[in-house]
Amino acid sequence: MTFTDELLKKADPYLQVQMDTPFVREMIAGTLAPERLRYWVRVDYPYLINFSRILALGVLRAPDLDAMRVVQRYLNYIVDEEMASHERFAASQGITMAELEGQRMGPTKYAYAQHEFASANRGDLPEILTAIMPCLVGWQILSKRILATHTIKDDNPYKWWFDTYGSDQGLDGHVLALLALVDSMVEGLPQARRERLTEIFLTSEYYETVAWSAYYDMEEWVSPAVGQS
Repeated sequence: MTFTDELLKKADPYLQVQMDTPFVREMIAGTLAPERLRYWVRVDYPYLINFSRILALGVLRAPDLDAMRVVQRYLNYIVDEEMASHERFAASQGITMAELEGQRMGPTKYAYAQHEFASANRGDLPEILTAIMPCLVGWQILSKRILATHTIKDDNPYKWWFDTYGSDQGLDGHVLALLALVDSMVEGLPQARRERLTEIFLTSEYYETVAWSAYYDMEEWVSPAVGQS
């Protein structure tokens, strides 16, 4: 079993929880209130900007040209394809680019992004990739499991979401290449560092899981009441 196989095995209980969240269940049924997906797009867009910057840091810290290319290709996918998909959906919902670019992440999403960024800044490419790995593989694995166990009707308004994350061969290629890169880099690492990488990964997996409830609740920052004692 490879190192990333071990991580994904540890992530499986979290994925089971994610499968049973109201957000995911209602997307499968096609009954999710549109404003909840609009919320997700709004807070995920600035998250993806931060995610892209972390990937750019990964290009900088890659140990060789081959690793640089693997990370750079995925960075291009995020910027040119996934973010573009968000932009198209936002436009269809009347959300302007100015609104997307000026959107603030919700509290949970912000904490998640800060964990990823802090882990990346304190380490090298193995830390960077294990910090973002739950986002890298989580939605892909989740979507593939859903497509394997549920029928997503053609008139489901969220069918595009499952097709994007569960049936995109380009994304599959990026995921496999990045997992192989992680496995190659952890060979020969001391056990203490492997354990640290596992801790980074599981913290991100926790945030990936609780984020589904934040999306469903459309979590916002709470401002203290001014002038109240």
